[in-house]
Amino acid sequence: MPLPYRESSGVPYKISVGTLPVQLNKTGDWRFLTPVRREKVSPCTAQCPLHNGIAEWVEKLTDGDWAGAWQVVSRYNPFPHLTGHVCYRFCQEKCNRLHLDEAVAIGDLEKQIGAWRYNQFTPGKGSIKKIGSPPLKVAIVGSGPAGLACAYYLSLLGSEVVILEREPVAGGMLALCIPEYRLPRLVLEQELAMLRAMGVVFRCGVEVGRDISLEALQSEYQAVFLAAGATRLKQLGIDGEELPGIMNAVDYLAAVHLGRSVPAAGSVIVVGGGNAAIDAACVARLRGARVVLAYRRTREAMPAHEDEIRAAEAAGVQFLFQVQPDALLGSGGRLGKVRMVRTEVSKRGEGVTVIPGSSFTLECELLLAAAGQEPDLGFAGSNLKILDGCMTNLPGVFAGGDLCTGPGNVAEAISAGREGARAIAAYLEMETAGVDGQVFPPVYKEEAQVISYQHLNPFLFGRQGRSERPEQEAGRCLSCGRCNGCAVCWMFCPDLAVDSGADLDFLLDYCKGCGICAKECPSGVLEMEVADSGTENNHR
Repeated sequence: MPLPYRESSGVPYKISVGTLPVQLNKTGDWRFLTPVRREKVSPCTAQCPLHNGIAEWVEKLTDGDWAGAWQVVSRYNPFPHLTGHVCYRFCQEKCNRLHLDEAVAIGDLEKQIGAWRYNQFTPGKGSIKKIGSPPLKVAIVGSGPAGLACAYYLSLLGSEVVILEREPVAGGMLALCIPEYRLPRLVLEQELAMLRAMGVVFRCGVEVGRDISLEALQSEYQAVFLAAGATRLKQLGIDGEELPGIMNAVDYLAAVHLGRSVPAAGSVIVVGGGNAAIDAACVARLRGARVVLAYRRTREAMPAHEDEIRAAEAAGVQFLFQVQPDALLGSGGRLGKVRMVRTEVSKRGEGVTVIPGSSFTLECELLLAAAGQEPDLGFAGSNLKILDGCMTNLPGVFAGGDLCTGPGNVAEAISAGREGARAIAAYLEMETAGVDGQVFPPVYKEEAQVISYQHLNPFLFGRQGRSERPEQEAGRCLSCGRCNGCAVCWMFCPDLAVDSGADLDFLLDYCKGCGICAKECPSGVLEMEVADSGTENNHR
């Protein structure tokens, strides 16, 4: 074939033409750097209390594989429809896509996977495959999110699970404390229906320590999981607390949700700064009351999530910060006013002191105390002691959730229930590998490397706003720290040293170690390290 000439000078280009196959030119001998593929933890996974494998199931959803997405999600969280409604979406706060445009709508996608799962589910027709034989009997005390999660996994492993709940309805805090505008009751009922179809038995109205002893449960069941929550309510400890018109915020929420009578009030003061205080204030406001929420520290120090605080403000709840009740004043034999005092927070933010001469009074017909909750082990007797993790000092007795840690969020409770089930499965030597792989996710390593935005190359994708189509929204995920087979390394390699197969292995015979693949990798999976030249594929 004739060579081209420069038109201006008539001098031909000098082009070297080889006659030997390129496979014989093993440029890998020049290499002093070697590309390695090391997957890392995405910030959304690191931030999630469940350490949900978000990038993995989002990738499947991108491909339209809803069944595969559910299979991955359920290993971490069996109740995505539920958490999609009530989780505070810490994952989205750390999404690397925020640096480019908007965070991926992970919570909405999770909610849609949960809804898809229920739509595919037919109670009573064996929709859920159970593994394990012969069945072992496990009792769970408490039907909140920790108890429900533990029941799911143990039932999936073939156990006969009985949940004991002292309240007349199942669900714990999900049924009694979270307002319906945040968690529709239908969603909770759907989750409970699927558990019942798996064989989980709910015995409501049964209180351990009153109707049955812990010792009796130990003798009847191979294992017991205590997930009774933080049920001891703290008192305000001020004068007048015995007056009618004073109620704990948790009891108030439970009474409203159970349809019980609650005091009618035109003016309500809620004392506290946690999620229970916010929920009680919003419910009272929806019932037509004028509501003031008093918190003794600053707004920034409130334990409640900022989204809930803003929602309460939008609903008309008035916030007073750095104030606390000093005395409850009666009128006509019941609460009429609350004497408040202003407070000062120490410079280190640890202590709160009352400012002398700062008192003032507020009209109040109903005071809802949300001063906090703490675990109460009285039902279990004096011998029980909670050890590290899920263990207790009693053989076959495990514990988890708010009972161990104090009040937390729903995702934290589900995680505790999952890990409790893992511990019980190990204790009872259960087989945890099912037809679709391991029932439990890998144990999260706190020391794992979390990938930052600076280590990505997202500009190959460009800016893209959110989409209401689940598959398209899932496609906005940058797959941080996870190889999704995009083949960018194969496309950019100048030496054709990346195998075009599914694994995209490196052919080190021909890799010069130029580092272009690592530079161009969108997900930040590839790194260059000093290594000896070699002839093996390199995939780690």
